Amino acid sequence: MNKNNLISLFVTFGFLGKVKYFPGTIGSFGGLLAGASIIKILGHNIFISCFFILTLISFFAVEEYLKYSKSIDPQEVVIDEVLGQWIAIAFIPFNFKAFLLAFVLFRFFDICKVFPVNKIEKIKGFIGVIGDDLLAGIYTAIIIIILTSYGFV
Repeated sequence: MNKNNLISLFVTFGFLGKVKYFPGTIGSFGGLLAGASIIKILGHNIFISCFFILTLISFFAVEEYLKYSKSIDPQEVVIDEVLGQWIAIAFIPFNFKAFLLAFVLFRFFDICKVFPVNKIEKIKGFIGVIGDDLLAGIYTAIIIIILTSYGFV
């Protein structure tokens, strides 16, 4: 496997981003399942470590992928959705209701591009591709943490 194929495999999260319909949603769901599995099987500390490692690799991989892509934010690149989804679940309760809410809210913020997510998305390079999803994940986590503190989740 050559370097470009390996990068494509990574940024599309195992080619989930190559599905024909709703690749961002599929990538987010795949990320949610992968993240929940890591937390359940290996623990929260390993999950956080994986998040930071995945983020660092993503910066380089997305930047490299953009060099041979015709788009400034290719829809097949879903590693950014995975990272955003992982932030959304990083500090919330480990239960179905919280994870479902994390998925729905993250997709809402990612699709609607609520300020300043919409501004970050316009930045060229990996920062624009990844940054908007990271912020959407932070928004999601904050809302769920607040809802949890009031007993709604």
